[in-house]
Amino acid sequence: MERPAVWGFFLNQIFTPIFTVIGIVGNCLSFIVMKSKTLRNKSYSHYLCALAVFDSLVLIGREVMVTNELLMYYGKPGVFVKFSATACKIFNFAECVCYLMSSWIIVCMAQERLLVVYMPFKKHAFTTQRGAILIILSLFIVMSYTQVFRLVMVTNNNSQCESIPELYTIYTALHVYFYQFCLIFTLPVIIVFVCNVMVLCKIHHVRKAMQDENSFSTRLTRKSNTRHKTTIMLLAISFTYIFTLLPLVFLSFVLIIAYKVYGAAAASLVIRATPWKDLLVVVSQINYGINFFIYVLSGKKFRVELRRVFNKERTSTFNSSKTRDEFMLL
Repeated sequence: MERPAVWGFFLNQIFTPIFTVIGIVGNCLSFIVMKSKTLRNKSYSHYLCALAVFDSLVLIGREVMVTNELLMYYGKPGVFVKFSATACKIFNFAECVCYLMSSWIIVCMAQERLLVVYMPFKKHAFTTQRGAILIILSLFIVMSYTQVFRLVMVTNNNSQCESIPELYTIYTALHVYFYQFCLIFTLPVIIVFVCNVMVLCKIHHVRKAMQDENSFSTRLTRKSNTRHKTTIMLLAISFTYIFTLLPLVFLSFVLIIAYKVYGAAAASLVIRATPWKDLLVVVSQINYGINFFIYVLSGKKFRVELRRVFNKERTSTFNSSKTRDEFMLL
């Protein structure tokens, strides 16, 4: 029987821990900076803090799955061998809700930017801290509700958190078509893409008008440029989400269609595509750990606050050491 090439498997095993460590460290730094006095009063800081939390949880969950695959590859008991049915239900449910939150928080940010760019004089009504927190909490409740079926259909099957065999067909349909294609990618990507295109068009028209019209004050121009820089940073996050997940979703869709059309005859195609799918899984993980670097590259305020946080820690460490030395001298 033909077996898939293992280069994709080991590529996944090598790079997943690296991306997990780098991503979690970057997300922690992003959370700290977004909670600084200067940025925490911005509505988008709440979205980015929530995104940092759920992205980190996704990376941790992915590392657990990769570790389980490695143990199973060498014939050892997997991570889930001692999991009860309830523990499997909770793990599967929590993992999928975190994936959904990471996707739909980006949708919320894209929609907020659209409102800010098209209705700048009403932005204070749309971009409030309380509103952002309520949206995040409401989103969490809705996304959790969509995954309730996992608390019923998932169990520990041969040391793997999988569907109850009798419900496999229904579970597969809900997981693949409803969860993966609809909630994780298709709907979020369409909304994010449309919002981003509209925002970019608006920014282009505004900048062109500012160049042609000499009556704009320098102060108004500066405020507009600052707002657009923030928008560009958030757009970069949105497009990163699209471009890192699109190849994996497209390949998965092709394989499912091939299996539906050709049945067992498509098995050879699935086997040959497996290492490439593993590679695209690695690429998709970039989405959950790259945001910190996007903030550093595109956000001047973020860089300033990041330096301030480190300088504050350095000053605090220096002062505590100085006080300890002075006490010892006394």
